[in-house]
Amino acid sequence: MIRLVAFDLDGTVLNGIGQASEASVEAIRALVDAGVAVASISGRNTEKSQAPFAGVPELAAAMYIGSYNGAVVLGPAVDGSRRLLHEQRLSSGVFQEVVDYIGERGLSFVYCRYEVAEGRMQEDYMTDRNTASVQGLMALTGVRFVINGNLLSRIEAGELGPPPKLIVMPGPQRRDVVLEEMQEVFGQRLYLARTGDDRVEAMHPEVNKGRALRTICETCGVSLAQTLAVGDGDNDLPMLREAGVGVLVQSADEQTVRLAADAGLEMAPSLEAEGFSKVVEQYALDGR
Repeated sequence: MIRLVAFDLDGTVLNGIGQASEASVEAIRALVDAGVAVASISGRNTEKSQAPFAGVPELAAAMYIGSYNGAVVLGPAVDGSRRLLHEQRLSSGVFQEVVDYIGERGLSFVYCRYEVAEGRMQEDYMTDRNTASVQGLMALTGVRFVINGNLLSRIEAGELGPPPKLIVMPGPQRRDVVLEEMQEVFGQRLYLARTGDDRVEAMHPEVNKGRALRTICETCGVSLAQTLAVGDGDNDLPMLREAGVGVLVQSADEQTVRLAADAGLEMAPSLEAEGFSKVVEQYALDGR
């Protein structure tokens, strides 16, 4: 029996303007009502992981949240606050090497700032220039970006420390080339993921959505065999492989579909065909 359902957001539950369909929301509600734990595990920051469910605050509060591809994991909201379950930032040495790599090649990038002081959280997406890729990411996530042409020099001066995630923005024409080069340069010292068609996300090598899923299972007292995970991207594959049932929706790109097939994962209808709610009904709610 499935006791925990974990899902990606953009492209899996949320459409191109960051909205969840009525069927997806009702599927999550049915899970909560049935006593099944639910977790959104995405590349979004913590605040914007909750934003799509602002209209159903009781569901948003019930969710576990894995943000920054699982670099930060939070428990459900209790009296308006969430317990930090896991946090993993880039190591300081590798962070500096990545910054040097970005500067030498003149690449656009996003610094994902996440700080908690005296119980208050501060999150910013900071970038050095306003590119088409940045504008697309703003439209997709609803995050307000801080644009600062001196961002690189501020990091080099030590004003900004290692974040949970950096996003390199080489654009669609150069993304795969930059990803391949970064894999050669950094090897196992970084976890690199393709996201969208124009971005490469860089995190600590121990960070991935599968690690976030394990953390949530440990907290819930649920075995991995009792989990269902649903996603659509390359960065979802670690989570789908860890889950008892891992399902990739058919809106994924061709390379991700091939990797999912090699891993023996299940396939589901696309986001547009309500793949998420159908998967939930088939694997988690059937017979309840």
